[in-house]
This record gives sequence, structure tokens and C-alpha cells, in this order.
Amino acid sequence: MATEIKMPQLSDTMDKGTILKWFKKEGDTVSRGDALAEVATDKADLEVESFFEGTLLKVYANVGDSVNVGEVLAVVGAAGESVSVNGNGSAPKVAAPVAEVKQEAPPAQAQEAAPIQSTEAPSQPTQTYSNGSGERTKISPLAKNIAQSHGVDYSSLTGTGEGGRIVRKDVEKMLSGEASTSVPQATSAPAPTSSPQPQRMPTSITSAGTKVEQLSKMRATIASRMVESVNTAPHFFATTKIDVSNLLHLREVLKTNEAYQGITFNHLIIKATGLSLSKFPQINSKYDNGSIVQPGDINIGIITALPEGLLIPVIKNADQLSVMEIVSDARGLVERARAGKPKGDDLQGGTFSISNIGKADVEHFTAIINPGQGAILAVSGIQEEPVIRAGMVVPGKTLRVTLSVDHRIIDGVVAGEFLTYLKNVLEEPVLLFA
Repeated sequence: MATEIKMPQLSDTMDKGTILKWFKKEGDTVSRGDALAEVATDKADLEVESFFEGTLLKVYANVGDSVNVGEVLAVVGAAGESVSVNGNGSAPKVAAPVAEVKQEAPPAQAQEAAPIQSTEAPSQPTQTYSNGSGERTKISPLAKNIAQSHGVDYSSLTGTGEGGRIVRKDVEKMLSGEASTSVPQATSAPAPTSSPQPQRMPTSITSAGTKVEQLSKMRATIASRMVESVNTAPHFFATTKIDVSNLLHLREVLKTNEAYQGITFNHLIIKATGLSLSKFPQINSKYDNGSIVQPGDINIGIITALPEGLLIPVIKNADQLSVMEIVSDARGLVERARAGKPKGDDLQGGTFSISNIGKADVEHFTAIINPGQGAILAVSGIQEEPVIRAGMVVPGKTLRVTLSVDHRIIDGVVAGEFLTYLKNVLEEPVLLFA
């Protein structure tokens, strides 16, 4: 029986995705786990995998199409099986093209950055926009997606596609500083289906030497979500200082074991946090429309810095994993995130997050709660300072951790109890293996 392949939600904030590439074509054999397509989301370019075996009978979304989450991308079934025009009774709903925009003529300076319109050849969906002067510009959806993702103004670009349509190669020439000024051709070469190589966002230098750089798609998403968080969740902060001398010694001992190669300080923090959240599940809760929602799983997001922003790969069921399993899972998640190739479920399902400043000489900082969660832990850098042991002042290594909580659902007492428990586990790290 034919089965619909729908646009999955590849991150917690994704509501639609743009098709960048199809790895399979109609008539190809598909196995479970095969990558079908590459999709651009609000955070990263991710692969859509097949959970079914058979033949790719029908592809509904073309390269450059923006498709809503839950809508049909393709149909997989038995070879030779007939498929109705709309698959199994439903057609994909491609994100609606922007209608012609009519606006008052802006000042000359604003007109230079005015958005452009796009239209596509019959083989691709087309979109049309009008700028402040009322003129129209034709651009393919793929070319438009590349241009917008790099924050470039393509209003003055001359297209080389059919009827003067701007195609992908025109935008890529603009990005490389070789904008096309040729007369439009009668036909255009087929646009490649592979996604563009990552490039720095375009910058401009003013006469005063000020540098202006457009936000990347990822950075724009971060900005929007952080504003949402601070404007909706009343943050409350609690900090404790932890003597991590024993924890550092444990890490050095574990590193001598081949099974723990690559273990970091953060892996031990994740394990201790998972245990603490299982003891105080209120910290793992979230606010949702007047209710407190407490998930059944403890899934810890690892905030990972990238040149263009942040990704948060998620360790599932962190409270139930051994230290060795956390080392393995976290390493794979972070490596894929930094390579820009996270798997479909790497960024989904987080219930709590950890932001670790690493080796930076930062004694204390606070973190903003990720929307959809109720708390986040900020882990500062390790400091050398005196500590008291058995009533004596001795040299020690400490760090400060700060818990940010949504005060609508988590009170200071619970936050304090959680931090006290976490502190005990990290200062007596044998508890990590209990």
C-alpha cells in the first residue's frame, strides 16, 4: 500500500522547510533509513529520511518549494502501484506565495533595500513582488531562498533565465561579487539541485568605518526566540559555587580508560544534571497556556556554538544513560551539529538545556530559558581559589552554576533544593555511578 512521506518537524521551532535537493527520483528503490531529500529549516539544512521500504512513486515538492510541516512531500509504495493525482487523498500544501505587495514609495535610501518580487518558470512555482517604484522582478523560489538566507538585495540584478527570470546562478554570482549584467536569455540552464556552500553574510562599511552585517537565518531565529523568552517568562536566577577538585580528578582517571576517550567535563555535568532532574522533576517542567506540563522524559539540550549562531542538539533520556553512553551520544550530536549536518531528531524534544562557557575565564553568567522549557543551567569557567575542607583553608578548583527558571511554575525553594542536590553529586562524583 502506498504511504505518504510528509514534511517532518526537524526542530522544535520549525513550521515549514524548503526543498534544497532530492537524493532519490521517481522510480528509485527506497530502503528504510535512506535519505530522501535535503531540507532547509530555520536553523540548519537537514535530511528527510524514509521510514518505509519500496519504490518512490511520486514526488510532489520540487527543489525550491517551501512546504509546511505535516504536508505531503512524496509517496512510497510497491513498484508499479498506481497513485492518484493527490497521492493518498491529500496534496502537499506548499507555503503560499507572497502576493503582490503594494506600498507607499519609501524614501530613496529605504528603496535601495526594498524586497523584490519573484516569479518562476512553469516547471517551478513562481512568485511576484513589486518594489517601491512599482516595477516587477522575476526570481525563482530557489534563487529567492538563497538570496534571502544570505540577506542580499537582488532588486537590481539582471536575470539570465527565461523572460529575464533571476535563477540560482545569478544570485551565486552576486554573492561572489560577479553580479550578472547580461541581456536576458531565451532559455536558462537547469539549476543545480545541490545546496550552496556556507558563506559569510554580506557586509558593508560606512564612510565612518562602521561595519554592518546582515543576520544569518540562524541568528535571526535566535534573536526572535530570545526576545520571546524574556518577554513572556519571568526569569528567576539562583547560583551556587561548587568545589570540582574531585570531579576533575575523576575525569583524569576515566580518560585512561579507552572506553572513556574524549570524555569532557561537560559530559559529567550532563550526567549529574540528569540525575538531579529525576530527583526534582518540577525543574524539568514547562508553562503551557495556564498549565504546568511535566514531560515523562528528561532530554537535555547541549547549547553548541557555531560561527553563525547556536544549535541545541538533545541527549534523550539523560537521567537513564551511563556516563559512557552520554560521552558517546554527546560526541556524535555535537560533531554533527558543528558540521552543519544534524540528523532529523537531533534537535527535537529538549526539556531542559545546559549552557557551558567552557574554558573562558568567566566566573559567573546567566542564560535565557529556551521557549518551550522551564529552566536552563549556566556553567561558568573553572577558577582556582581557596576552599574549606575539614575546617582548613586549602587550594581548590571551583565553578559557579546559575539556574534560570520560569518563575510562573518554579519557585525559589525548589530551585535551591535542585542546586544543592546537583552540588552534592558533583562534589562527591562517585554518586554518578551509583
